[in-house]
Amino acid sequence: MADKSSFVCSHSSLVLLYRVTSSLNSVNEKNQSLQDFLILLKQHFSVTAGSIQLITDDGQMDLLSYFGFTKEQAYNIQHAPIDGHLFSFETDVIDDIQVHENKLGIDTLPPKQLCIPIRYKVQTLGVINLFVENDICITEELAYLLLSIGAHLGEFLERSNIEQKNRRQLIKDERNIIANELHDSLAQTLASLRFQVRILDQALQPVGDFMAFKTIDSVEHALDEATTDLRELIAHCRVPIEQQGLVPAIKRAVEKFRKDTGIHILLQSDEHILPLPSNMELNAYRIVQEALTNIKKHANAYIVRVLLSYDADGNIRILIENDGKGFDQSKIHSSEGEHLGLTIMKERAKHLGGELKIESEPDEGTRVELRFRYKDSSSDS
Repeated sequence: MADKSSFVCSHSSLVLLYRVTSSLNSVNEKNQSLQDFLILLKQHFSVTAGSIQLITDDGQMDLLSYFGFTKEQAYNIQHAPIDGHLFSFETDVIDDIQVHENKLGIDTLPPKQLCIPIRYKVQTLGVINLFVENDICITEELAYLLLSIGAHLGEFLERSNIEQKNRRQLIKDERNIIANELHDSLAQTLASLRFQVRILDQALQPVGDFMAFKTIDSVEHALDEATTDLRELIAHCRVPIEQQGLVPAIKRAVEKFRKDTGIHILLQSDEHILPLPSNMELNAYRIVQEALTNIKKHANAYIVRVLLSYDADGNIRILIENDGKGFDQSKIHSSEGEHLGLTIMKERAKHLGGELKIESEPDEGTRVELRFRYKDSSSDS
């Protein structure tokens, strides 16, 4: 008969609950709090591996945090199917805590899997898995302890989701305020300037000054471009990137570029691009947007290619290249000729923790390559 693992429920259990609530209410970021939470369970119950998995809208189990797994193993169960893994949790307290044979199909993990439901009120959000070598004796007291731990985690996750939604709403509100201010101030100023330029054009008609007409045409063209750019900025302020996702947003930018310029542009992307936090999506998108704007204004290109790709380690690569006239990089990098748009692109790459490479030669086209990395906390166990 197999030995029974001793999960003692005593004063130490109260200490564990206190430490769990303290870690989940700390000022640490969400990912770090989840990792600290698992480490507490590891230390208290002497388990060799553990994970936190949440139920997704499409019926998958999303791996949120873990320990005792290799990166390859974690990647293989990143989006595990819910069937056969998360059992239905009954109302009886002991039946709610389930012990069964390891269902993940990973031979290096211990054979026994303890499943603790993560709940917020009556909603089951996911499961905490703890992997042990021997059978586990679940008493009613221990079951209450484990369910309390799952409930604390469920409350933490729900609170985190609410805080994230509130932050996004605040950002959306601020962006709408900025968009309205731009529309009511700068947009109106540009419209007024364009009207005054037309009056000036009419006033100079009797004079017939060719250079004056040429200058006026140039000013009108610049005002038209500024107005177009401002409208795009207002539109992007009112449609936050997180409501689109990075790939759909870039697809729209590519389609708009094709429609506005008539230039042949190709987009290659992985359909299941790694999900990113909204701030990272926005910075990556703005880099692509600025690169396309520069091509439209300066490159005289015939063909443009945009490539998005990522690998299992979370390394993300975005490439924008064209066959246009290119430019002399020595002038761009000099302090006198530093291009503001390129400078902002590099700053955005730094915010991503990545690198932006720009390669160009006169008459040889331009290549803009952004590389950065993003992985959930589960990759940093």
